[in-house]
Amino acid sequence: MEVKEFAHKVSGDKIGKELKKELKFMGRSIEKRKVGIIITVTGVIAALVVILFIRSQRFDVWDYITVSYEGANGYAKPVFTLNKDGLYRQLMGKSDDSDKSYNVKMLISSINVLTDAKDVSNGDTYKVNLEFDEKYEDAVGISMGKGYKKIKATGVLKGTSIELFDKVDVLFTGVSPEASVTITNQWDDDYLSGITFSADKSSGIAFGDTVNIKCDVEYEDIARHGFLPSDMEASYTADKLPSYVSKVSDISKKILEQVQQEVLETIDSQVNDNTFRMLYKATKDSAYLYHINNETSSETKILGTYFLKKKGTEGDCNNYIYILASSLVSDSEDSRTVYFAFSYSNAYINVDGTFDMIHDNESKRYVCNTDMDALYQDCIGNRSDNYTVEDIK
Repeated sequence: MEVKEFAHKVSGDKIGKELKKELKFMGRSIEKRKVGIIITVTGVIAALVVILFIRSQRFDVWDYITVSYEGANGYAKPVFTLNKDGLYRQLMGKSDDSDKSYNVKMLISSINVLTDAKDVSNGDTYKVNLEFDEKYEDAVGISMGKGYKKIKATGVLKGTSIELFDKVDVLFTGVSPEASVTITNQWDDDYLSGITFSADKSSGIAFGDTVNIKCDVEYEDIARHGFLPSDMEASYTADKLPSYVSKVSDISKKILEQVQQEVLETIDSQVNDNTFRMLYKATKDSAYLYHINNETSSETKILGTYFLKKKGTEGDCNNYIYILASSLVSDSEDSRTVYFAFSYSNAYINVDGTFDMIHDNESKRYVCNTDMDALYQDCIGNRSDNYTVEDIK
C-alpha cells in the first residue's frame, strides 16, 4: 500500500511538471503566432495604404487644357487644346524610366475632350466629357477622374461684320433676250472664297431683267466661322446688254455695204484659188475635176439681201442676214453662172444703240449652186416656217 502510494505521488509530480512545461511552450507559441499575425496584418494594411495613397493622387489634367472659340458670339464652337509637352514633363518629373515614359505618352495620346455644345454665347454653361484609357492611368499611378465638367463660356468674339456681295462679281454675257449670268466669288479668305451663289434665272435673260443672286450657304454656318453678313441675297439688273436685231430698220446700211463688198471680194478670191474647183463645188459634177484648173470669175454682183427673224422658240439662231450673189465662173472648157448665199447669224444692237454683226471667216460662210431657186430654197425658203423673211432694199 505504501509502495503504491509513493509510486502514485512520484508519477503525479512528473505529470504536473510535464504539463507545466507544455503549457509554457504553448504559451510561447501562441505569443509568437500573435506577433506573426500582427506583422502580416500590418503589412497588408501598409500596402493598402500605399495603394490608396497612390490612387488618391488626383491629377487635374484641366490645368493643361485650354479652351478657345471659333465663330461669332451666339454661333461659337468650343475648341480644346491639350498642352501635351507640358503634361508629359509634369507626369514624368525627374524620372527617366522608359516604361513610365511609354505609359505617359500612351495616356496623353488617349486623352479626348468631347462636348455637344454649339452656337455658344458668352456666359453660356455647357458640359464637357473627358475620356482617356484607364489602363495607362493605372500604369502611370494617377487618377484624372472621368465624367463631365461644366464650363462657362468667356472670351467669345463678337464676329466680323461683312458685306458679302462686295466681293461677288455678277456679269451678264450674251445678247438679249438670250443672255446668261456668270457669278464669280472674289473673296480671299479661305472659308469665304469657297462659298457658292445661285441665280434665280441663269439663262434666257433679256435687257432690263432683274436677277436675284442668293448665297447657297446658310447664315448660321457663315456666323459659325466668325463672319456676320449683312445680306444673304442681292438683286442685279441686266441694263448693259446688247440685244438682237428685231427689225430691218435696226440694220446699219453702212455696215451692210461693207459686208457686201467683202462678199464680192471673197467670191473672186475663192474662184481664183487653185486649191479647189468652184465649178465642181457648185455642180458636184466630177467632170470638172478633169478640166485644166485655171478658173476665173467675172460679172460678180450682189443679187439681194434678206433679214430672217425668229417667230417663236423654234430655230437655232435669233436672226439671220443672207446675202445672195452671182458670178460667171469659167475654166478652159466651160463657163457657168454660179450663185452664192452668204450667211450671218445673230446680228445685234450694242448697249450704246449701234448695230453690229459678226462677219469674219467669209470663206466659210457661203454655199453655192448653179440653180438659184434651189439655193434660195435651201437657205431661206426652208426656214420660213420658223422665221419671217424680209427683203432688205
